[in-house]
Amino acid sequence: MSVLRRGLVLLAVLVTALASALAARAEIVVKQDSSGRAITFDVLAAAVDVDWYAAILSSAAHGAEIANVTIRIVPAEEIAGRCGTDAAACFEQRRGVRTITIPAGKSNGLAAILLHEYGHHLDSSWAVDGVPELNGTPVWWAARGMAALLQSRSVAFDYSLGWERSIAEVFAEDYAFVHTGGFYSIPWLAPPDDALKTALLAELGGIAAAPPLVPPAPIVPVADPRPVVVSRSGTLAAGARRTIPFRLIGPGRRVTVTAAVSSLRRSRTGARIEVVCDNAIVQRMNVGRQVRTLDLAGLGPATCQASLLSTTRSRQHYSVQLRLALDA
Repeated sequence: MSVLRRGLVLLAVLVTALASALAARAEIVVKQDSSGRAITFDVLAAAVDVDWYAAILSSAAHGAEIANVTIRIVPAEEIAGRCGTDAAACFEQRRGVRTITIPAGKSNGLAAILLHEYGHHLDSSWAVDGVPELNGTPVWWAARGMAALLQSRSVAFDYSLGWERSIAEVFAEDYAFVHTGGFYSIPWLAPPDDALKTALLAELGGIAAAPPLVPPAPIVPVADPRPVVVSRSGTLAAGARRTIPFRLIGPGRRVTVTAAVSSLRRSRTGARIEVVCDNAIVQRMNVGRQVRTLDLAGLGPATCQASLLSTTRSRQHYSVQLRLALDA
């Protein structure tokens, strides 16, 4: 075989292999919810457990609208290019086609993110009479006192007051929270209580329900909540742990934990701070009388917790501060 012919054969083999790889990377998979409605996935990443995604959506409150959206699963490194630099995932509607773009993976944090984006799809499928979209659902709009919050400029239909003041984002976060609990990403507003959860789930299940009889959300002056700072202090018993849960809703997050302990009876002091995200330890640091700081950059999206653990046999006074911000 001549060198030229050998080269042509090799090129043909490479082209065939590349075409096969691309074909294997793009796959439409259709699952069903418990009522037999289609859940469509556009799989653009390798080794994806589509059943895991389908189980989360099938078990969440939804209706016939689930058949009108495509869940596009892509490699995590492609999310920024498809959804934006600070996004963990995204929902979009173009010319009547609705798509949720979500990274490949499997974690509690990713489950909450998937439900948040599905909340946007639900929002686009429900109408509140006399109110521009996006606006949540009728029961939710009334129960959350959105009309009063809108009138006071505590919320907006767009992002002019910030992500956490967008009505669409508040609804999506509420929808995710009633299913997963844990950290709530709207720092100025209390998470949904049991009454709101019950009413919203009943509404989405097709059951007529009046808004819960609870006071409307307090009207809070508009302010930029970033960075978010949480402080804790008190007494730490021997071997005890104090934990602050939080969720990072997108990539490029900076987590700073500052802590110190002091003896109550001039005994030995000692503790350890650690940050855990999606059940994996990110970093640990021993602390004592001197203030120590654990500064972590480039985290998220993830479900996390910052903990202070006593490493002595005596009671101590402790102080710990958690700061969440975007990377500079």
